[in-house]
Amino acid sequence: MKPSTLSLVAALATLLAACNTGAQGVRFLNGSDTAKPQAEAIRNLTGDEIRNAIAGKTFQYTRTDGNGFITYGTDGSFEFQDDVKGSGKGTWSASSGQFCESFAGAPTDCGEFKTTGDAYFAAKSRLVEMKS
Repeated sequence: MKPSTLSLVAALATLLAACNTGAQGVRFLNGSDTAKPQAEAIRNLTGDEIRNAIAGKTFQYTRTDGNGFITYGTDGSFEFQDDVKGSGKGTWSASSGQFCESFAGAPTDCGEFKTTGDAYFAAKSRLVEMKS
């Protein structure tokens, strides 16, 4: 290559490199060794936290005996649509970290209410909020 051609190629390469001013490939780790979001620790919710988490909201649920959708009313009622059992109604309550549900004709079922950050575990159900 002639010296003038080599100088021209070097100058063009320098100009092209200067054009790349974006933050492509740059990751801010904020003192962490990984750029992945950190999972929230699993924890039990208080009665107030349970009420704030579910009242007036609809969730998709998964249980060992069925799957479907459930809407928890602010008045302590709920309505569900189960893939196998069909639709139904019941009542719910939360106090002292315990979550209780009562389906029509069935005894009240209570258990812990936990969060994993992206889902809730309510007694025997896994709940994922349906957001519009």
